[in-house]
Amino acid sequence: MEDNSMLSDKELIDRNRSDGGYAAEIISRHIKLVFALAKKYSEYADYEELVSDGMEGLMSAVKNYDEEKGEFSAYAAVCIENRLKNTVKRSVNRAKRLAREEELNTVADFKPTPEEEIIQRENNDDMIRTIEKELSELEYKCIKGVVMGLSYDELAEKLGVDKKSVDNALARARKKLRAIYKG
Repeated sequence: MEDNSMLSDKELIDRNRSDGGYAAEIISRHIKLVFALAKKYSEYADYEELVSDGMEGLMSAVKNYDEEKGEFSAYAAVCIENRLKNTVKRSVNRAKRLAREEELNTVADFKPTPEEEIIQRENNDDMIRTIEKELSELEYKCIKGVVMGLSYDELAEKLGVDKKSVDNALARARKKLRAIYKG
C-alpha cells in the first residue's frame, strides 16, 4: 500500500484524475474544514444536512480544481462555503414556507359554536320579523327576490307588476332598512 501522505494536494488531484484512487486521501485531509464550516452555519440549518452538502462541495472541489485557481485548500474552502450558504438559504426558505403553511392551517376557525348558531338564528329571526313589519308586502317580496338573485324583470313578471314598480319598491325598502339599521 502506497503512502500518499507525502504527496501535495495538487499531486493527489492529478493522480486521482488519471486513475481515480486518491480522492479518499484528499477528502480525509480536508474533512475537518467541512465539519468546522458546518458548525459555523449550524445555527441556521440542520447540522447533518450541512455536513452532507459540505462533503458534496469538497468532492466538487476535487473534481473541478484547476491549479490556476490558487491553492486547493483555499479553493475547497470557497466551494464548501458556497454550498453551505446555499443550504442555509434553502433551509431558511423552507422554514418560511412552513411558517406560511402553518399560518394558513391555523387560520381562525370560522365555524360558529352551537351557542353562536342559536344567537345568529335568533338575530336572523328578529331581523326578518322587523323587515316584515316595517316593509310593505311588495317591498318585502322585492327585497326577498333580490336576495335570491332575481333580476328586476324577473321580479316584475313574478309579482305581476311593471319594472318601475319593482325599482320604486326596492328604493323605498332600502331607505327604510337604512333607517332601521343605521346605528
